[in-house]
Formats: sequence, C-alpha cells, structure tokens
Amino acid sequence: MLKKTVVMAVIGALTAGALVSGVTVAFAQADVIKARQENRKATGPEMRAIKAVIDAKGDLKEIVPHAAKLKELEIAFDKMFPAGSDKGETKALPTVWSDMPGFQKASANAAAAYDKLAMAAGSGDQAATAAAFGDVGKACGGCHTTYRAKAN
Repeated sequence: MLKKTVVMAVIGALTAGALVSGVTVAFAQADVIKARQENRKATGPEMRAIKAVIDAKGDLKEIVPHAAKLKELEIAFDKMFPAGSDKGETKALPTVWSDMPGFQKASANAAAAYDKLAMAAGSGDQAATAAAFGDVGKACGGCHTTYRAKAN
C-alpha cells in the first residue's frame, strides 16, 4: 500500500510538473510576444519626433538621439523571436522563423539605416537627413513586407 501511494505521488508530481512547465512555456511565449509589441510601439514616437524636426527644418542634431534609440530598439528586436514564439497574438509571419537569416539581415539593414540617419543629421545637412529618413522608411517597409502580417 505504501509503495502504491509513493508511486501515485510521484506520478502526480510529474503530471503537475508537466502542466506547470507547459503553462510556463505559454506564459514565456506571451511575454516575448508582448515584449516585441512594446518594442515596436516604442519606435512610433521616435519616428514622429524625427519627422517633426525634418518637416520644421529644425535643429537636425535633435534627431541623433532618436536615431540612436531606434537602433537600440532594433538590436533588441531581432533577438525576440525564439523558436515557438510564433504562437499567440502576433503579426509576425512564419517567414521570420523559416528565414531567420533573412530576417536578421533585414533587421541589420534597418539598424544601418538608423546609423546613416544619425550621421546625416549630425552633419547638419537637411537634404542628406531627409534622404536618410526616407531610407529608414524603406528599410522598415522591407521588413514589414516580408516578415509582418498586414494590419486588418
């Protein structure tokens, strides 16, 4: 009887552990998806601030910290796609995981575009800064076209 009780307790513990483990994985996936979403939401104010300076023909040096923040967000972003984080409420397309090298290259292109924007803005050249900002848009759009579902 004691042996049967111990066996049942072990089976119960293993089952509970498996259930907790499954729930932990689900929470971890939800957390990484939420982190990705928050990361992308943080880019909006940075982009709007940059556009406002360009449109107002303001002090271009104000753009440099915004471009640096965008690069910081981008560097963190492409590491937020672990295997299995394609399940849940995400707009990331399956191509992120099936073409991870391509996704990482697109992310690196965006990071490089932010660097070019910072350099142009730091130089004070209005035309070069506007062109670099256009290149940022192209880099962002290139990633969205291949790796992100369209908004409804």
